[in-house]
Amino acid sequence: MTTIIKFWSITGALLFIGCVASTSRVDVATDEPGDTETSSKDLVTVAQNMARSLVQLPQIAAAKAPPRIAFADIKNETNEIINKNLFIEKMRTLLIKNAVGRMVFLDRELSEQITQEREGKRRGELGSSGSKIRSGADFFLTGKLSSIDKQSGSKRSTYTRYAFRLTDAESTDILWEDEYEVKKVGKAGLYDR
Repeated sequence: MTTIIKFWSITGALLFIGCVASTSRVDVATDEPGDTETSSKDLVTVAQNMARSLVQLPQIAAAKAPPRIAFADIKNETNEIINKNLFIEKMRTLLIKNAVGRMVFLDRELSEQITQEREGKRRGELGSSGSKIRSGADFFLTGKLSSIDKQSGSKRSTYTRYAFRLTDAESTDILWEDEYEVKKVGKAGLYDR
């Protein structure tokens, strides 16, 4: 009986300690010292700067109807393995939250599911609250991440350019392009030496 009480007491104490264990949040505005790779601070800064620049574009700011924007693939020409879509997803989130309906974003990731849904509605297998046709893009938003890496002894420097552009879907005219550049210097990793 005493063994069972001790077992449950210890188990209860461990569960209690596990439940009250604290976690700490890392601020996205901090970088690791000496790291030359893209950081969360770079992501946030790039997205904020690009969104702010894009919303001021006359074709968007003065548009009578909100232009429809689709995303094209982002090119990663850096030596880093980067989730390149994070940049455009962060920009889209900022624009949707802050551009108050001045732009409409098209979800091309769901194209196949949308087509299946539409076909099911047209066959009468699914209902709909209103008839809508699939929207076409007025503009494509895309970008390119590029870098130049240099190393001298135990020092490494990386210049990174994050560039984005908005292209007219009819004429292929580039209506807007902006960039953010950063150069970081740090220690070279063991694999770099």
